[in-house]
Amino acid sequence: MSIKNLKITWRNRLIMSEKNYGNSSIRTLKDEEQVRQKPAVIFGTNDEYGCANAIYEIIANSIDEAREGFGKKIKVSIFKDGSVEVADDGRGVPMDWNSAENKYNWELIFCTLFASGKYTEGIYGSSLGTNGLGASATQFASEYMEVKSKRDGKLYVMNFKKGKPVGELQVTDTNSEETGTTIRFKPDPEVFINIKQNLLPPEYYINVLRRQAMLLDGLEITFYHEELEKEIKLRYDKGIISFLEDATPKPLISKPVLFEGYKVGTDDEEMYPDTYRFDMRFAFTFSREEQLVEMYHNGGSLIDGGATYDGMRTALVKAFEDHMKDNGKLNKSDKLHIKDIECIILAIGDTKAPGHRTFYKNQTKTAINNPFMKKAYTEFVYRNMRKWIETDSQSDKILTEIITNKEAREAADRVTKKVVQSLSKGITGIGNKPDKFVDCKSKDAYERELFIVEGDSALGSCKLSRNAQFQAIMPIRGKILNCLKKDLTDILSNEVIVDLLRVLGCGIEVKSKFIEGLPKFDINKLNWGKIIICTDADLDGMQIRCLVLAMIYRLVPTLLKKGKVYIAETPLFEITYGRGSNEATHFAYSEEEKEQILGDLYKMGAKDSQIKIQRSKGLGENEPEMMSISTMAPETRRLIPIEYPSDDNKVAMFFNALLGNDIEMRKMLITEYFAMTETSID
Repeated sequence: MSIKNLKITWRNRLIMSEKNYGNSSIRTLKDEEQVRQKPAVIFGTNDEYGCANAIYEIIANSIDEAREGFGKKIKVSIFKDGSVEVADDGRGVPMDWNSAENKYNWELIFCTLFASGKYTEGIYGSSLGTNGLGASATQFASEYMEVKSKRDGKLYVMNFKKGKPVGELQVTDTNSEETGTTIRFKPDPEVFINIKQNLLPPEYYINVLRRQAMLLDGLEITFYHEELEKEIKLRYDKGIISFLEDATPKPLISKPVLFEGYKVGTDDEEMYPDTYRFDMRFAFTFSREEQLVEMYHNGGSLIDGGATYDGMRTALVKAFEDHMKDNGKLNKSDKLHIKDIECIILAIGDTKAPGHRTFYKNQTKTAINNPFMKKAYTEFVYRNMRKWIETDSQSDKILTEIITNKEAREAADRVTKKVVQSLSKGITGIGNKPDKFVDCKSKDAYERELFIVEGDSALGSCKLSRNAQFQAIMPIRGKILNCLKKDLTDILSNEVIVDLLRVLGCGIEVKSKFIEGLPKFDINKLNWGKIIICTDADLDGMQIRCLVLAMIYRLVPTLLKKGKVYIAETPLFEITYGRGSNEATHFAYSEEEKEQILGDLYKMGAKDSQIKIQRSKGLGENEPEMMSISTMAPETRRLIPIEYPSDDNKVAMFFNALLGNDIEMRKMLITEYFAMTETSID
């Protein structure tokens, strides 16, 4: 088809579409169509995480029953075929005829959006479900669903397929007092993209269910995974306290503490004159090893924060700051920051209120926005936290930690702005290149090589002997900072290291409690195909190699894992034999190689008077031609690739040995490892 005809075709289509767009063009999507065609509207995404949210909607209904005191056991099973089953011992979902709505309850619950028993005051005090969307939306998004409900001495069974009911409601007498609901369904791959047979890894579901068990003292949740033949029972008899004791690293700085309380009020007296009860819990401990802050409302995780999260942060800062100022531990003008506290606290907040009075951000319920809840929670946490600080002897240790964190944060703040700006700039031209950095001409990152050398003299030799097309030189001034012994603030205060990071161009992997805004690591932004550490072949040179490697290991370890880092092996001896046009030069990289070369020459009949041996005095003393042949030219040089073992603990031990406090051990390792013909971390 010609371009001309193509234009005519599209023009005709446009004209036809305009003609066909009229009053009869507007239509509504049926409930099942809304979900099946637009799953992300209900579940947040249309991938495996949206699918997980669909599964959680069914789990949430069982949890709501347990929260109301009906049922103590929930079992979640994932089967080989990708189907999921959620079973509980609650009251059993109503399935029979609803005279008020003139429909069966199974139709309302599983086939109608915005239908729920949670709209009626007093049925559920609090609940995860509020909108009447979850069960029906999940049913619409499933290949099939089977619902079994035991209540009133009867067993009710109803089946669905691709959002539509199959057959009639089956009712049989059981003459049993046993109650509960069992729902088995299979998320539909026609609705959710990229869902594998077994959905998300079992660890995802275990983590979600563990926190639900934590929130309800004595609730037993069983997770079963058929393919892995794995079954886990989750139960915390002391609830949040048990969770904090079991889930956090030891030792803790303080014992876990739980505050409980409630407040009655309303969000707007004019719009919502009827008050409601807002129940609040706040549990915490402190640890130097881990940070954890999680907020829940009606059993749902508030991963996007909102009212209670903001209230908790405000209260923590104010409680500690007021106490420390009142007791002379802070100047009146000093300010604490949430960072000073959040980096050591392990806290879980749990609140509940009538679902229909909770202002959620969206259907996924990841944040709440009730102004009454924010104010009430702020007051609740502040009052109890202030009392704990003033009466519990454990608080003295926490106050010391907070002061230390404050000082570290302030130190970080002094360097953060400058460093972040510097690293974010990259290298775009002569005007912002690091001092004495010599770039190459090529723009092909795969071809480009960066030589990291020690000092100006080595810079001069390497610059004269390099291939300017693809080889760049970055000198370091003196011995680089030992990055294993310094915190990130000290490291980023070092101009040499910041310059090196700018030259690398790939950002930084390490995270800081106090420094924000650092460019995130992206190996695709690395400016170099090879990073080559080139130092003198003496003990000092070997130590500088170690320090540069340690910097890379601490800040951008992926470069080591991906095999981007090399050692340029530099010769110890230059051995010349013969005269004039017959003169030949040999390079020896160790004493053993020197002896081997000399032995070969003697076998050829060479005499000592015909052999000249020069020991390398350092890269800066080498002639450009010699440097090119021995160190720079890809055809003749020796490059030692740094091999990174799979065991990260072994790597850590290696670097600690090299750069720890045992000087003699370090000297021995440097001599042994870097005098070899191949270098490996392993």
